Amino acid sequence: MKDTREIILKTAYNLFLYNNYEAVTINTILKETGLAKGGLYHYFASKEELFIAVVDKFMLENRANNDIEATSFKDYINSSVEILRKKITKLAIENSDPHNDIPMNYLSLVVAAYWYYPGYTEKGKLFFKSLMEKIEEMLRKGIESGEIRKDIDIEVCATNYTCISTGIVNNMIRGGSMIYALDMLERQYMEFYKYIKA
Repeated sequence: MKDTREIILKTAYNLFLYNNYEAVTINTILKETGLAKGGLYHYFASKEELFIAVVDKFMLENRANNDIEATSFKDYINSSVEILRKKITKLAIENSDPHNDIPMNYLSLVVAAYWYYPGYTEKGKLFFKSLMEKIEEMLRKGIESGEIRKDIDIEVCATNYTCISTGIVNNMIRGGSMIYALDMLERQYMEFYKYIKA
């Protein structure tokens, strides 16, 4: 039974990813999964409920981990990039569709979540608040240990750090691949690190 739920989620994710929310119908999902209506409705009462479950599984659970334990800010950067690489690799492996436009479609899916997922905006705000707190904490520890310069503005540096990560979409568009985007992200983080290290 768990496998059926996973198949529905994976199928719906691909449909929402490569089509807009409005274009994906229950009938489309039924056709792609080969299930009868009762089989689908056993797990999800509506398209909206299914969409929320897809966003939870493939977007919210796939965010960067704010619980990274690192001994230095440089270690925090390396751990963040490694976690992101694993998650992107998992996404690519799970998504066998040959489309090369996952980055743009993923961004479109994020926008749909803001429209069709009640409470998604609040979840996003809480996530970014906790991410900023973690980065600021790591910067403070870096200053205390002598790794990071004492004259930096912690809030501005934490904001700049998060701007680098949100720029990954630009990297994907420019480079045309997730590999390029991740490599560029790592290079951007390390260049940022050069400016703030003691």
